[in-house]
This record gives sequence, C-alpha cells and structure tokens, in this order.
Amino acid sequence: MISYLLIPWVPLLTVWIALVIQELALPFAAWAVFRPDLVLICLFYWRLYRSDLCGPVLAFVAGLMLDIISGTPLGLNAFSKVAMVLLIGHFSVRLRAAEFMHLLPVMLLLVFFDLIIQLLLFSVLRGNEFYLPLFFGRPIATMLLMPVVVAMLIHIQKSWLEYQ
Repeated sequence: MISYLLIPWVPLLTVWIALVIQELALPFAAWAVFRPDLVLICLFYWRLYRSDLCGPVLAFVAGLMLDIISGTPLGLNAFSKVAMVLLIGHFSVRLRAAEFMHLLPVMLLLVFFDLIIQLLLFSVLRGNEFYLPLFFGRPIATMLLMPVVVAMLIHIQKSWLEYQ
C-alpha cells in the first residue's frame, strides 16, 4: 500500500539524488571540466520512459535547485532544463524506438544544447565569460557516464514502478 504512495515521487527522488551527487559530492575545483550532468541524464530517462511522471515542472524544479546550489543566476539552469525536457518530449517516439547506443550521441547533443542555452543566457546577464574546456568536457563526461546511470535508473524503475 505504501509503495503506491511513493510511485509519483520516484523520479523526483532520483533527480534529487543525482543533483546532490553532481553538485555536492563532486568537488567543483577537481571536476570543473569533466563534470557530468547527472540531472540531465535522469530527466532524459524519465521523460522517455515515464513521461507521465516527468514533465516541465520537474525539470523546472530540478533546474531551480541546481541554480540555488551552484550559485548561478536564478532561472539559468531552470530554463535550459525545461527546454531540454520539451525537446526530449517532442522526439520521444523516435528516441524510444532507437537502440541504446544511438542514444549516446543524442545525449551528447542535448548537453551541447544545454550548454549553449546557458552560455547565451549567461552572456546576456553577465557578459562574455566563455570557458572552452567546459564546453567540450561536460558533454563527453555525461555521455561516458550515461550507461551506468541509466542502468541504475532501469533497476529503480523495475523494482519500484513496475512492482504493481
């Protein structure tokens, strides 16, 4: 009975855990260039396979929490994460039909788009502060870590959400 109450909160909890690991467990000084975007991986997975539990509201809340924890201007990550979730939702039928190995370059492109949106908004707000290694390191690190995170999310989905 209690598991039915937890079902709607599972994607939020996994996004929250990914956010905590991404922002608090990985020190920024050591992982500045190769810092994976774990939140985007979780949003990507949940939007594809459980779109009823992951939408723009979850992406906005996750992005806003990223802004608060990381100290970036409020709304920067929130806007980019909502844009990415809407983009994933638009192409979700095609992405679900693809094999997993074809989703890795898609994730690479999503992280590039996410960084471009953040870069454009940040340059409007604070001027040009472009850090080129971050622009190439984060997408590669995200793409390399995606199979591990998705394997954990599949396990969580099968054990919690398909328990009924």
